[in-house]
Amino acid sequence: MRKLQKALAVLLAGSMVMADGCGGRERPDEEPAAETQEEKPGLSEDQNASDDPGTAGDVPQIRFTKKTADDYDETSGQWLLHVEYQTAEVTKGGTGQAAQAVQQWSESRSSEIEGLRTGYAKAAAEDAAFGEPTDSYRYSIIQQLETARVDERVISLIERNREYTGGAHGSWGSSGITFDAGNGEILELSDLLTDAEGFQGKAEEYILSRLAEREAEGLFPDYENTIRQMWTNGPNWYLDAAGITFVFQPYLIGPWAMGEVLVTVPYTETEDCLSEAYMPKRLTSLRTPIAAKIPEGETVQIYASPLDSQPEQIRVWLDGGEEGYGPVCVEMDGVLAETEAFERIGDIFLVCPQDGRTFLLFDADNASDDFVTFVYEIRDRVLVECAHVDGLSIGTVNTEGFSGWMHLDVLGTYSGQMDYTMGSDGQPEASGRWYEIPESGSPWQKLRVIRELPVRIGGEETTLPEGSTIRITAADNAGTARFLEIFTGLEGEISCEKGTQEEDSWRLYIDGVLEDEYFEMLPYAG
Repeated sequence: MRKLQKALAVLLAGSMVMADGCGGRERPDEEPAAETQEEKPGLSEDQNASDDPGTAGDVPQIRFTKKTADDYDETSGQWLLHVEYQTAEVTKGGTGQAAQAVQQWSESRSSEIEGLRTGYAKAAAEDAAFGEPTDSYRYSIIQQLETARVDERVISLIERNREYTGGAHGSWGSSGITFDAGNGEILELSDLLTDAEGFQGKAEEYILSRLAEREAEGLFPDYENTIRQMWTNGPNWYLDAAGITFVFQPYLIGPWAMGEVLVTVPYTETEDCLSEAYMPKRLTSLRTPIAAKIPEGETVQIYASPLDSQPEQIRVWLDGGEEGYGPVCVEMDGVLAETEAFERIGDIFLVCPQDGRTFLLFDADNASDDFVTFVYEIRDRVLVECAHVDGLSIGTVNTEGFSGWMHLDVLGTYSGQMDYTMGSDGQPEASGRWYEIPESGSPWQKLRVIRELPVRIGGEETTLPEGSTIRITAADNAGTARFLEIFTGLEGEISCEKGTQEEDSWRLYIDGVLEDEYFEMLPYAG
């Protein structure tokens, strides 16, 4: 058994490092990976379906599609393995070569993950034969994709991987993949450089100085030697709004408890060694579209207008102090703005749409995934707060908009997905009424009705009989949820009301009856 685990670990090392996850579903006769498409905002139905990804000069728009699968023991029904991963595609913009390259890379990664699934399922079955039964999976493989920088020059993505094979904790890490947005070639770091030796010297010095400032005492004694030798086998990196971010996965330069260590080498530190062809145009005084991640605490320099003689400097960070809890600070050209206090900051993005506007988009967590999303716009060299959306966290970001996850907690669900574009006033504008609740495959998504349930089907008021099994598929965050009856395929709506008393204002009622009384169990996550 241990030999098999070691073999799987070696197989993982070349392509992915993962950690524990959650979810699953009851064992079907066949187990194809389920798909959940994440449609990107700003695209019409015809544009999403088009085979023509666009022309050179247009910024590529990326879509990620989630797939889930589970493996069970055929005899005992024991849940052995849960798998989640995402595929990537260019829906429009860019070139045909770039779209094809992203698709081919994504298909290759999917095949690798499905291959890992086979080995992990076998290992989990061996463990299950000698272990106690559990209510959850034994092993998991979780992969997630994020945009790091997308403009007319590059498509740079982050692949985050987690895996769990028992024990106190799993393992995890991330890696970067960057494509030329024109010819579709996967870029090596050397492709970005005009002076490799000069770049390595400057980058190495910068990385070591930043590590010494931040966390040298907790790093392994030989971490400096590891940094100097990383050029031999090729470093792990991606491009974002600030520069080239180097990724040092857990155990590489520090213990597991330290986690993943990221160091961003600003474009401005090594610009004399970098090819101008892959620098963000916003650094060369051109007002061009870009969507790019901003590393927390790093300074981003951009020209928000072609009339600017000097770039604007933007920095975003959580001022947690000793307590680790404090405001998000947004600084532009020495002018500071602060939000209310948060426990942590999430994703930070620079978003410059085709219309020439410049936005700063970030989310922050009060605690337990209780997010708030902020939108700022740079107008005439002034940072203006446009939106403060409670319950919303950021998903995939493109130049034409972003996907977000709204905290719902309705009838056993946790959050739903919506696509947004930036309105004329900088407010995120939802693409529709309904927040989609993707099918995760989890058996806890299935709600068994234990008394007649008032519903609306085809606009008519009716009831579902006791014994029905439903899944909530969408909610409008205003008291109405959509459902699917799993066995009959019947679809309809359920109206809910919040409690009127302070002590039960967080609970929902259906036709005056507490929601819990209609179902065998409501598995709220938050």
